[in-house]
Amino acid sequence: MKRTFLIFLGLLLWLQGFAQDYNVLAYETGRKLTWQDFKGSPKPSDAHKGAEITVSIFLKIRDTSFWSGRVTYDAYAVAFKDESWVKPAYRENYSLQHEQLHFDIAHLYAETLEVELNSLDSKTSKNEAEVEIILKNHLAEMRQFQDKYDRETKGGNNYKQQVRWARKISKALGILNTTVEV
Repeated sequence: MKRTFLIFLGLLLWLQGFAQDYNVLAYETGRKLTWQDFKGSPKPSDAHKGAEITVSIFLKIRDTSFWSGRVTYDAYAVAFKDESWVKPAYRENYSLQHEQLHFDIAHLYAETLEVELNSLDSKTSKNEAEVEIILKNHLAEMRQFQDKYDRETKGGNNYKQQVRWARKISKALGILNTTVEV
């Protein structure tokens, strides 16, 4: 329920442009999370967890073509600081690296969303309902991937799987940061 609420909160913020009024951390390549980015408190239902980052994707309109009306977008991953938390016993580097990968995964999904939206024809790119459907689908796919990451690593407790996932995400981030010369 919390994740569903935050997805709709992300849509609301996107539609109303109030992202700067909230305690939101935008993903920046090269900037790693610190425990100071985790300002929330765990809920009673989080008793089995040591830490949790709450992430989403925000969209903003980058430009609208005067001639064609085609809309281009910026999509970026965000973390909600007030909804992200860590228990004192888990305030160590290994747990932080696990949470960083959740943020990195959100960044990968934001980048693929931006590419997809900016590949749309001019009619579809300005259709708010179509864009919202694509955004919701990306958020749902991201959540499934995040859940798979937690399942396979057992929340970071399976060291071998954690290393495998770290390599997998690092490789994907490396592909994103590769420049292509034309």
